[in-house]
Formats: sequence, C-alpha cells, structure tokens
Amino acid sequence: MDNVFQFRDQLIERYGSFSRSFVRIAAPDIQAEVEHQYAQGRYWPEPLVQINPNYQRQGTVQKLVAQGVLHAACAEIFQVGKSEGSPEPLHLYKHQMEALAKGQERQSYVVTTGTGSGKSLSFFIPIIDRILKAKQSDGKARTRAIVIYPMNALANSQLEELDKFLHGYAPELRPFTVKRYTGQESKAERSAIADDPPDILLTNFMMLEYILTRFDEVDRRVVEHCEGLEFLVLDELHTYRGRQGADVALLVRRLRERLKAEQLVCIGTSATMSSAGSQADRNRVVAAVASKLFGTRITEHDVIGETLERVTNPLKDVNAIRAELPEAVARKQDIWADFDAFRDDPLAIWVELNLGIELPADEPPRRAKPMTLEEASYRLAEDAGCQPEAARAALQRFLVAAHDVRTPQGRPPFAFKLHQFISGPGKVLTTLEERGKRHVTLDAQRFAPGRQQENVLLYPTHFCRDCGQEYLPVWHAQQPVSFSPREIDDIAAEDDTASYGFLCPLVPGQQYGGLLEDLPETWIDLSRSEPKVKSAYKNAVPYMVTVDAKGQTGSGTEFWFIPGKFRFCLNCGTTHEAHGKDANRLSSLSGEGRSSATTMIALAALQQLFALPEPAPGQPDPRKLLGFTDNRQDAALQAGHFNDFIFLLTLRAGLIGALQASGGQLDEENLAESVFKALGFQGVDEATLVEYLRTPKLMGLARQEAQRTLRFIIAYRLLRDLRRGWRFNNPNLDQLGLLQIRYRDLAAFSADTSIFAANSTLNKLTAVQRAVLYELLFDTLRRHLCLESRYLDPVEQDKARTSAHTYLNERWAFAPDEKLDTGRYLILGKRPEYKGKPRTDLVTGGPRSRLLRQIKTVAFWRNSACASEVAQWKDAEWAVLIEDMLKAASNYGYVQKHAIDSQLAGWRLNAAALDWCLIADQPQTDSNRINQYFRTLYLGIADLLRQPSHPLFDFEAQEHTAQVDAPRRQLLEQRFRYTEKDRQDWAQNPAHEAPLERLPVMFCSPTMELGVDISALNTVYLRNVPPTPANYAQRSGRAGRSGQQALVITYCAALSPHDQWFFHNANEMVHGVVRAPTLDLANRDLIDSHLQAVWLASTQVPLDDSIAPMLDLERPGKPLKQPLQEALQAQTVQQRALASACRVIDQLKEELASSAWFTPDYVHQVIANAPKAFSEALERWRVLFDATLQQMAMADRIVKSHTASHTERQNAQRRYGDAARQYAVLLKSGNGQNNDFYTYRYLASQGFLPGYNFPRLPLMAWIPARGGQTVNGKDDEGSMVSRPRFLALSEFGPRSLIYHQGRMYRVVRAKLNVGNTDHISGNSQLATIASLVCSQCGYGHLGEPGGEQPLVNRCENCDALLTEQDWVRELYRIETVETVATERISINDEERQRQGFELQTTYRFLPGPDGQIQKQKAEVRLGEELLGELTYAPAAQIWRINRGWRRRKNKEQLGFYINPITGTWSKQDAPDAEDDKGNDDALLEKVPPQRIVPFVEDHRNLLIFAPLHALSLEAMATLQAALKRGIEMTFQIEESELVVEPLPKADERRALLFYEAAEGGAGVLTRLANHRDDLALVASNALQLIHYRAPQSGVWTLDDLPSLEQTDELGNHQCEAGCYQCLLSYFNQPDHEHINRRNADALKLLVALANAQVQPVANSPATVAATTSEDELLDVWLSALRQVGARQPDAVNVPVNNGAAIAAAQYKASRALVFLSTVDEQTASVLQDKGWQVLDFSDASQWPQQFAAHADVFGPKE
Repeated sequence: MDNVFQFRDQLIERYGSFSRSFVRIAAPDIQAEVEHQYAQGRYWPEPLVQINPNYQRQGTVQKLVAQGVLHAACAEIFQVGKSEGSPEPLHLYKHQMEALAKGQERQSYVVTTGTGSGKSLSFFIPIIDRILKAKQSDGKARTRAIVIYPMNALANSQLEELDKFLHGYAPELRPFTVKRYTGQESKAERSAIADDPPDILLTNFMMLEYILTRFDEVDRRVVEHCEGLEFLVLDELHTYRGRQGADVALLVRRLRERLKAEQLVCIGTSATMSSAGSQADRNRVVAAVASKLFGTRITEHDVIGETLERVTNPLKDVNAIRAELPEAVARKQDIWADFDAFRDDPLAIWVELNLGIELPADEPPRRAKPMTLEEASYRLAEDAGCQPEAARAALQRFLVAAHDVRTPQGRPPFAFKLHQFISGPGKVLTTLEERGKRHVTLDAQRFAPGRQQENVLLYPTHFCRDCGQEYLPVWHAQQPVSFSPREIDDIAAEDDTASYGFLCPLVPGQQYGGLLEDLPETWIDLSRSEPKVKSAYKNAVPYMVTVDAKGQTGSGTEFWFIPGKFRFCLNCGTTHEAHGKDANRLSSLSGEGRSSATTMIALAALQQLFALPEPAPGQPDPRKLLGFTDNRQDAALQAGHFNDFIFLLTLRAGLIGALQASGGQLDEENLAESVFKALGFQGVDEATLVEYLRTPKLMGLARQEAQRTLRFIIAYRLLRDLRRGWRFNNPNLDQLGLLQIRYRDLAAFSADTSIFAANSTLNKLTAVQRAVLYELLFDTLRRHLCLESRYLDPVEQDKARTSAHTYLNERWAFAPDEKLDTGRYLILGKRPEYKGKPRTDLVTGGPRSRLLRQIKTVAFWRNSACASEVAQWKDAEWAVLIEDMLKAASNYGYVQKHAIDSQLAGWRLNAAALDWCLIADQPQTDSNRINQYFRTLYLGIADLLRQPSHPLFDFEAQEHTAQVDAPRRQLLEQRFRYTEKDRQDWAQNPAHEAPLERLPVMFCSPTMELGVDISALNTVYLRNVPPTPANYAQRSGRAGRSGQQALVITYCAALSPHDQWFFHNANEMVHGVVRAPTLDLANRDLIDSHLQAVWLASTQVPLDDSIAPMLDLERPGKPLKQPLQEALQAQTVQQRALASACRVIDQLKEELASSAWFTPDYVHQVIANAPKAFSEALERWRVLFDATLQQMAMADRIVKSHTASHTERQNAQRRYGDAARQYAVLLKSGNGQNNDFYTYRYLASQGFLPGYNFPRLPLMAWIPARGGQTVNGKDDEGSMVSRPRFLALSEFGPRSLIYHQGRMYRVVRAKLNVGNTDHISGNSQLATIASLVCSQCGYGHLGEPGGEQPLVNRCENCDALLTEQDWVRELYRIETVETVATERISINDEERQRQGFELQTTYRFLPGPDGQIQKQKAEVRLGEELLGELTYAPAAQIWRINRGWRRRKNKEQLGFYINPITGTWSKQDAPDAEDDKGNDDALLEKVPPQRIVPFVEDHRNLLIFAPLHALSLEAMATLQAALKRGIEMTFQIEESELVVEPLPKADERRALLFYEAAEGGAGVLTRLANHRDDLALVASNALQLIHYRAPQSGVWTLDDLPSLEQTDELGNHQCEAGCYQCLLSYFNQPDHEHINRRNADALKLLVALANAQVQPVANSPATVAATTSEDELLDVWLSALRQVGARQPDAVNVPVNNGAAIAAAQYKASRALVFLSTVDEQTASVLQDKGWQVLDFSDASQWPQQFAAHADVFGPKE
C-alpha cells in the first residue's frame, strides 16, 4: 500500500455513498438535516494518526560479550539481517539492558514497554545467555524455560523471530533449541519434544494445564525434562483477568510444586495499568498484579518501563524550526539526501514533537496522544502560517515519504497507523409537529431537547423504500387516547390496553384519502353487490387522527393512523404481504445494518488492494483483510453475509457482461450459455475449474454433466432474481435501470388487427396502445414467475439438485434443503384454498387485482376510440378484456393455458418469448428512485470480469472461531497466509487434488486459538469496539507488523452505549489505559478444581481421549470400569496427592487467611472426595447417552410400526439417523483437544478440572450434519456447539436461531432427561419442580423434581409472608437442545435475530463448610447517614428462569409447550409461528403438549445493593443503568460480563442484584463489597458518563451539578433523559421508557454514593427479635381476615412516606392502606392527599366491625 491516506479516503467515500444510497427521504426538513449531518462527516469522522516513537539505545550485544557480561556465543547468535545475508550487530534498548541485569541477578521482573520495542528480547537474551552458561557446567539436556502466550498467533510469530537468529547453524550444532507445544503439533512433533527436550518451550496455558494433568507417555516425559525449571515467562499479563487469570495464577503455583522449581525466575510483559500518580505509583499497580499471578514477590523497582528518545535532531524544538516550516510545507515532494538530512528536516522535527513524543517538564519523555488528521493540520497550519488544506496535504505527503526512509538500524523512523472509527447511522427522530416546525435530530433519546418538562417525546422515523414518505412507529393507548414511540419491530405491548401501529403525516398528493377504493385490491370483498372491506382487514384500515407534540389526541397536527403492521404505503401505494418484518419494508436512516456495512467495507478494501501490482516473488502478499468480532455467532453470520453478497454480485455482473458481449440482447435459449461464458467458466485451466467443480479432475461426460447443471442453476437464479424486493438491501438489475425485459415481436403482434377481431374494444385501439396493455400484462406474469420454463419445473430442478450435489462446489450448487421457486399460474377468478389457506402457486388477475387496476388506470383510455364505453365498465367487464387479451396472445404463442381443476384455468407466459435487454446507456427515467451506488458497482464489476485474471472468484470470507474445529482452522490460516511455502506444502500432499485457494477475508473471534500472524497484513477491521484498550491494542497490532503503513477500521453500532461512547472518545480506546485485572484467588470452586487436577495427575493414570471406554456401559448406572476404579482409589495415590496439594496450598497462605470457608482439613476433604467427584462429573455424559439411546429406540418403534403413516415413518427415520450420529459422536474414540467430549476438556466443562475461559457446565446444541465432507475428507457427522448456560437459556431458547458456518439453525427440540425412569410418571408427563419466589426480596425456595412442593410460608431471607402470587410452577432443567438447518445466511441478515424472552433471576445463599450461610453485609454511609446496604455472597446459587416469550398474549401463563415424549417445542403462542408451516411430529405422538418453564442454575458470586429509602421505578431503573455502566467503565469489563437485575421483579424494584456472567467473574464484586472507596469511584464514573464533568475539587455536590453539565458548541445539553452515549443500550431496551438521567432521587443518591464509604457490618441477633412481634400481629390479623372470608391484601409490610411508617397491608384497587399501630397525623394526611384511605386497625377488638364497615375494601373473597 503506497498511500494509506488515499486508501482511507477512497474507502470512506465508497462506504459513504453506499450508506447514503438506500434511504429516500421525501420530507424536505428531514432531508436537509440529514444532508447537513452527512456533510459534516458525522458518521465517519477524521481518522486518528498514531506514530510509534523511538526508544533510547544503549550498546550492542557484541559489546556486552566483549565485556564478558554475556556468553561468547551470543555475539554470533544475536545479529540482525542474517537471513538476508548481511549480518549487523544487534543494538539494545535501555529497557533490554535493565532486563538483562535483573535476569542475571535471578530476580523476577515485568517489562511494560510499547509495541515494536523488542519486548520479547527483554526475556530471551537473559534466558539464552543463562542456557549457554548452564550447558557448559551441566551437559544433561533439559528444558530450562517455559514461555506462555495468551494467543497461538504470538507463539507462532515468536518462533519465526527466533529462527532468524538461528539462521546459518546446522540443526545439530544449534547453540540452543526452542520448540512450540500449543496443541497444533502432530504426534511426531510431540514425541520429538519428549525424546529430545528443547531448551525453551513455547506454549499456552491450556496446553500447560493438559501437560501437567494428563499422564500419557509423551506429556509425562515432557514434564520430567522440565524439572528444576529456571524461567517462566507470561506474555501480555494484563490479559489474564477474572476466572482465567485466577486459573493461571494457580497453574503457576502447581507448576512450581510439580517441577520442584524453588529458584524459579518469573518474567512478565504487560501494558501499563494505570494513568494516575507518579511513575512509581503506576509501577506499583503492575507489581501487585504480577506478584499475585506469579506467587512471588515483585516490587515496583522490578517493573521496567520504556525510555523514549528522539530520532530527529534533539537540539531543535518547534520554535527553532518555525521559520523554516512554511517552505517545507510548500515544497512539491519530500526527498532527503541521507538520514542526517532527514533528522534536520523541519517537518520531521515538527511531526515527531507533535505526533510522536511529548516532553513534559518534570517527567521523562512519553508517547504523544494520537490526534485526528484535522487537528494535526490545524496545528501545523498555525505553526507554519498557512491554510489548513495546505498543511494537511503536506502532512500526508511527508508521512508517506518518510515511510520509505530507514534509520541506520534499518527501521522506518515514523511507523504510523491510521485509526478510523465509523458509526452506524442509526435513526432519525422527530417530534409530532408539522413539517418545517417539528424538531428533527439524529441523536437517539426520549425527549426533544429542552422540552422534557413539557413531556415532548421524540419519535423514531422510518421511510418508505419506494417513495420516501415518512412513518412513525407508535403505541396507541386507549385510556386516555395517546400515541407513544415504539421500536419498529417491537409489537407486543407490556400491557394489553395498548396496540401498535404507525402515524403518517398528511401530505398533499398522497394516493390514500380514506376512501374505499384507495385501499389495496386484495382488501376488498366483491362477492356482494356493494363492495366492502373484508373482515380480515377491517381493523387495519388507516384513519385520521389529530395529535399534539405530547402524543395526546384532540388538537395539533393531522396524521393518518395505520393500526398494526405496515401493509401498504399511503403515498405511493406499494403493498406488502401480511407476514414479514416492518423493518424490511421501511428503511431507517440507513438501509444497511452492521453486516452490510462490514461487507461493503471489506469489498471496497479488497477491490483497492487487488488493484495494486502483484507482489514480487518471495515478497509477502498484503491483499487481505482480517476482521474481528467479540461474538462467535456474529463471525459466522458475517462470513455468510459476505459470501452471499459476492455470489449475487458475480451472478448479476455476469449477466451484464453476457449482454454486453452479445450486442445488448439475449433470449432464454442462449441466456445460460452466455452468462456461463461471461463468467469465464468455459476455460479448462485449473483455476477456472476449481471455482465451480467439487473435484477439478473431472473429465469428459462427467464434466459436461457438471457444466450442464451449472448452466441450469445460473438460469434459474437469474429468473428468480427478476422477482421484486426479495433482497431489499441489494436491489436487482431491473430496479437499477440496467436491465429491461422485452417481449419478442410485440410490435408486430400488436399491429396485426386480425388477431383482435374477437374483442371490439381491443380492435378499436391503436397498435401502440395495445402494446402498452400487453407489456403490463406480461410484466405481471413475469414478476410473479407465472412462466412456462424448464428452469421452474420441479422435476428438472430435482435432477439439477442431485447432480449439483455430486459435481459442484457448495457456492454454485443448490443447497440440499433450499426451497426452490416453481412456476405459478395467473387465474382470473378468486384464489381457491388448500387446507384453509389460499394456494400460493396461483396469482389472481381478476376483479380488484392490481393487474386489473393498472390496466384500468392506463392514461390513454380517456383519449382512445372507446373512451365512452369503458367509462361505464365495472370490474367484471375489465376481467373479460384481460381474458380476451390472454386468448389472443395464446394464439400467437406468447401464453399457454393450463387446466388447474375442472372450474379453473391458469395462464403462463412462455419464457422463450422474453428478450433480456441491456439499457445501461439509455437516459434514466426515474433516476431519483434508482440506487446509483449499486448501479455503478455492477457496471464496475462487469468490467472487472472481462479482465483475463480478475480476482472476483478469490473473494471469499470464512469464520475463524473456537466453534470451528482445529484442522479446519489450520486450513483457513494456511489459505489466509497464502505464502509461497503454504502453496508448496499444500501441493505436495497427494490427497489434495486442487491447488490451495486464497482466502482474502477472515472474520475471527479473538480467542487463544487464533494462530495467524501475518507480517504483510495492513488492514484490520473491528466489527464492534473491543471491550478494553488492551484488546484494541492486541487486535489493531495485527496490522502493520513490519512497520508498513496500516489502517485499522472500527465499526461502532448505533445502539451500543459502549460503542457510541468510544466513537465520541476514540482516543480513550486507541491510547487508553489498561485497568489492572482483578484476581480473586480465594474462590472455593477455583481451588477445588486445581486440587482435583493435582489429584488426577497423582493417580498416574492416563485417561482415554473419550469417555465411553472408561465406563462399564453394560452395568446399571454405568459405573467406572473396575481396574480404573481401583487405580483411582489406591492408598498411595491419596498420599501422593495430599502431599502435592498441601505444597500448592502453602503458596496461597496469604490469600486464604481472610477467607471464611478455609479450614485446616479442607485439603484432606477435597482429596478424599476426589474419586467420587470424578465419577459424578461424568453423570451428564451418562444422561445424554441414555437420552440418545431412548430417542433411537422410540424412532425405531415408529419406523417398524404398522399404524404409522408414511410421513411419520420418514420423520422417525430422519430422527433415528440424527440420534445415531449423536450416538457416534458420544462413543467416538480419539477425540481432538477441541472436541467438547475430549475427556479432559469435558471434565473442565463440568467444573471438575480448571476451566480457564471455557464455559463451565455449558448448554450444548446439536448441529446436524449438512451432508458433504469436512476439510479432511471425512463425512460430516454433525457437531455440538456449546454456550455458557446463562446466555444459552435465551440464545438456545425454544425456536431460537443459531448461526454456524454460514447457515442458520433453529432450535426445535430439547433433549429430555429421560434416562431415569422417575422422569416419566404414569401419564407420560415430565417431572417438574415447583418454586416460590419471594415477592419482597426475590429469594427463591425450590422443591425437588417431581417431588414435594417447598413447605415454607415465610421467606427464609426477609421473613415476608409468601402468597399465592409467588409460585413459579412447572420448572424444568434444560441441558442440551437440538436444531434443524433452516437456510443459508443471506444478505438480509443484518443482526442476529433473537427471540425475545422474559427472563427472571432468583437466588439462594449457600452454606459454607461450617454449615453457616455465607454472606457478608456492609453499610454504605455518608458520614453518619446510612444510604443503603450491600449484601455480598462469595458463592450463591442463581437460577435463571425463562418465563416465556416477552410478547405472549397471556402474561399470567408462564413457559412453553413441549411434547413430553419427543421434547419438540410446540409452536403454540410462538410469536413467529406463522413463519414456518412444517408438518409437526404431533400427528404421531398422541400426547397433549405439556407446559414447562425452562431454567438453568449455577453458582456465582453475587452482590445486592438495597437503597435505604424506597425509590420510584424511574429512579431505580436509572440507578441500575448508571451503576452498571459505571462498573463497566471503572473495571473495564464488557457489557455482557456483568448482569444487573432488579429485585424482586421488573415492575417492583426494591434492590439491585449484580452478578458476573463471565465464569468465576472478573473479581469486581468482591472489591465493591470489601474495599471502602470502590463504590464511590463507580458512582463518580457514572456521573461523568451521564454528561457531568468531574468537579475540580474532587467532591461532588448536588448543588454544583447544573454547572458541571457538559454542553455542545451551542451550549445545548447532550441529551435529555438518556442517550446511547450514556445509559441507553440495545440490551436494556425494555427499560428505556423508565431511564431518566435527570431523575432527582437517582442523582441525589449517585452524588451521595460518590462521597460515601463502604463499612462491613457484624450481624447482631438483637434486631431479629424486635421485628418478629409486629409480624406476629400481622399473622393474627391475616388469619382473622381469612376467617371472615375477606379479600387478601395485594401486599404486606409496605413502607410509606419514605419509610416514616409501615402499612401492614395494601389494597391497590380500592387504594386503601391498613395500619396495625397508630399512625401519626402528618403521615395520615400526606397519604390522604395522595388519595389513599388510611384504615387504623390498632384496636384488635374492633376488627370484625371494621371489616364490615369497609366492605368496598375487604368485600367477600372472589
């Protein structure tokens, strides 16, 4: 890439024109505001420029050897440029020298320098020096150093770097050896490591865990060779956070114990971890983290930072060169005679001092903050006294030229990167006022700026894709009648009184005027004499309303209200079917979502990269793009989206090319062949054949057959592409005004009057008029696919499908389960029904049809010869005219008539009569409706196809995530690297028939498994903003590794506050501070798993790779096999394990001293219990195995049954095959390490062994086989995908979609735990659990499966009375689900579709080893005032319950219907039920479905914050959002890592429950509960997030808030109640209406918290006694109530008037409060003012009379 600035500008230009090409806005006021915002670059601001500074140098390795500091051989080893044949001495930086000194003193240390600073040499030089010296004295070969990397990519690149130093040595004479052991090695490589131990071993933590725990031959020898280990290096230690970090810390301690490495030197590399305080303070933070990870003492003096120095002349500053700047800026090009000339260049000096390095007065030099190009240009313009444009040009020119300069050490002096942030455009919002007066904004929030007090809301606005008319999605409430904003796809109101619809402003010239004939034809019932609206549409007719800016009706502006879904456009009349999403019919500000944006940017980048000249042989190829996303499923979705788009692009461009080649016209006969040629498929060279053939070696007849099939498929896809609007974000050629379909000889036909003699009307028309009518008729037939063509014939299609499956690549073939369109028929009557639904293969052209209306409204009738007669016609006469037209056309061979049944005839157009014509050169008639961006794109691609070696077939994307298995991942990496060596290695393998295909685009999730390290890569794309600056640095660091210019693009979603905040504060991400990770090493689950690993290693038993061989599957209960059982329980094993475990625990003395659960005999208990725990960990496998067998048996019964129907048998056959494959997966031997059933990985997932970042106890989803083969040529057997359970409850919820390798799968069944007989009771119902969830505090009380209900009538936590409302019955635990494939991911999939479920969380505290409940309480106090209470539980049980679809009709009914025998989820009350009409297996199971409520459970640590005073719903919702965001910012955790939920439930919030979703948590909650000031820090950050500047004094006060509010340039507030930069987020949408950052109570509490301290409390028994007496009184009163048969209260013990008094009972309907002790008058009057009746029951003798007197309140029981 010669000029990254140009590259960026072209990319942004392409993306901008793409993003703006979709939306057509008719309203001038909206159009003007949108244009203004775009012109300002609002969504693609200036990029940040970041320059890598230079480090201070001190001496060379060679000098140190001469001084005797380093071993003599180092002088030979450490030279640069050896592989190029020009060795030079290696210069060392100051930090490398300091590190060497520490290493030689055997002192542990940490290096915190930036990228490109030679961090790795800081540890390799001391290690290699030590190895060389030790080898002289001790000849025994052993491993002395282990280096652990967080990503395989880092280990791979390190190996290459070290290989360069070993260049020129014969293999047996190498001075030191280094090997990689990361799990990607072959068996032979692993044995070689065991036979001949390398001096240095590079690995990752997972592999190290396996080596220590497994006891197979190879691992055992590798470990033996490491005994007495001298060095342990942890690379990038700041990435070890939360559970994973704690696991690594314990792994280090186990390693030290096992290898008897008492003298271990621990070395870490890290980013700096805080920006506060002096350098020493900053180092102290790093030292503390490192000490905790390594379990050894590291002080701030052992932390080595970077020392920067200038590369330009250090004697000159900006003032010295100011006078020379104007000339330097004005010069035409930058050329320097030598490096010294460059050092003195005024521009070089200016650039370094402004963009590279800062020189603070009192501190050493430090990196400059990256700044935008614009800002840098302004500064330069100021210093040089020129225009900013000139300065900008000079700056870009200089940086690009300086890039080719090299320092004497051969590095570019200013290696730089551009960081481009792009934001998704989001929505336009307006107020409900008339055009011109209304407020139009692009900032998503609830209220119009400055008008929150008047309650003026903003409404999201969407536009008709055809004409640009604006529509506002609203909720329509009845009491009082009002309209409030809604999200367009949200169609289930929280309460039943509101319905949904759209408002459309009345504008002159709209087609719809409220009359019957303005409605779509299909809505009208013509069967009676008087036309009227069909009953199905009665409620959908738009009517007029008058609404004011607050959404109240009666005055204001006039709108049409459209009830329900958007069925047709009131302005242009475009009609839509009933099902489908409104978001696809109306475009928001940009028609594209994240996926389209990503695809377009990737395509634009590739097109530019492939326009570059081919790299020279041996040079790396930079033509590739690496994309990152934080969610695996998003990577799958994105790769599928890109490929679908490229496929369509190729096909359509091929059609344009074919037309251009054949003089602009083609007929059906030659269509397929010409497009086939235009795509270049007739070539017989290998490169062409590879593109479409499955095996390019096919010859002769087979190849002809393959080509015939491919032509058929091409023709079918082109015909189908003529349908309108099936891919709304990628318009077809017809819509783009590039293609016109004409009808052969139509002019001659129309001119021949003899043909039309039968119909007097047609006879009277002119030839031109007849041609117009026929074009209308034929266009209708064609667009609805009423075509007579072999390509639409189902028999032909099936043949092609089978043949394609055999011969063609997946990309070109029909997918095995693709639903193909077949030809339809035009009928002139009413559509007959089939099974109660109108037949879809028939299209009506009779009365009231659109066709008839189009013909009726043709302009020429008024002036025609028969104007007077047609004026009188009714629809029936028009229908006769159409029929006569068809008859005339059939005589001429245009159409064919088919009998559909005895009464009905259908018509089809003969496809052979179509002429496909290219009209690109003709003037565009309706140009404002044509998407110019796509028009240009297609014409450009068609040109590209004509070039002999176009790269289009190379454009392909794949996902690379932990979801993909290892062999496939390695293949992808090989294709992505695509170096000379990769191509040769591939070609040498005899199994490979085709050459290696290039893969230019890869979308990855940033897992440890990512093994790509590409020195040539210069474009990285982030599909979302990474969670922390450390992640950003790691990902953006993949680009520009060799110092070349690089571009990093980050796409920020419009609806994510995290993304939006960083979009506006990009510097905080690019140059941000990495927070110190929080590590909790005293977590009991964590230590259990590590001690169990120690025990497993001590058994010295190598376990099988698979679970089945370890179990005795014949015996009941499937116990462990006898020999294994005995080996595990041997006495010697116990003693060995106990000794080791004690030595490990000794290293944790300090951490465990303060923990409540640790007891002296803890270790003994764990080791003694280990064999039992081991067997229990296999239980889930046993259950799965039983369920699968059961499924096979059941299916088998049906297959053999005589009573089952054919379809039932087929279905059962399919289920049997699926179960058999799952059975094979469970029994499969030789599992690879990434398989979920690999024994050690499985044990980790069950929590028996350490899990690192793998989800513990994940939910699994079975993805069925797709047919076809996997990478290594084996048959695809299907696979399991796993997800952390709390996420999976919704992601794998009933009927959810899962994305995996380019396809979507729908969850259709749950695996039932049928293994144990008690799970199926006599009436074949599943055994479920009943539970009570306290309505006061949300505490859960659960019964046993199928057993007794919990016998409690008071809450065990807060002692409140439990009532009938608190039951949640029918709970059922879900562990594994099964899916079926639905479709290929297409370009209509912008975001993953998620089912909306209503989830509820409940919790229980767990007892510790001493039987005491584990929970700590703390008070939050401001001075003397108590603000609230924190309850922290280190281990609590949490249940997440899926209460049902959020949009279910009946809110009282919980759960889902499931078939209790097969586990199939019923579609009953599913919101998407109309979408698919599959025949269910319900026919066969004559069992009524059972309603169950799915749930999952887990242990987590949790924190509850209960404010002292009851707050309103709005205040609590705001507080919840603010504290969550505050914690995320303070501790840098991802939005999904922390969950916060209101207790007891969403509509009644008394407290907030926080728990960490990530496994073992990030250790954040313990800090909040135990550190005095952390909560205050969170509150302070939360205040800054909601747009307040931090006070100068550092003390927040309520009175200062108004003056601290941040404003924009014009002095306006950033937002009213909340925006996507502060509190709103995609995840908290249901709360948006309650979130208000100006809520006085919430602000008051936040300000108080920001100054408060957390103090632990000791539990005092006295308080408990006092509370009981009042509660006893309440009990007596409640039983008196029951005796007289009166109504039970809605709530008891309700605090009123800010807690001044407690009402014993509350009746909401009659607004009455009951008090059992006298109420003071003031409280009583306050309550009466608010409309409550205050009932005093303090005198018990009066109770019966009072019950009678207030019958309106107590009335008889219902």
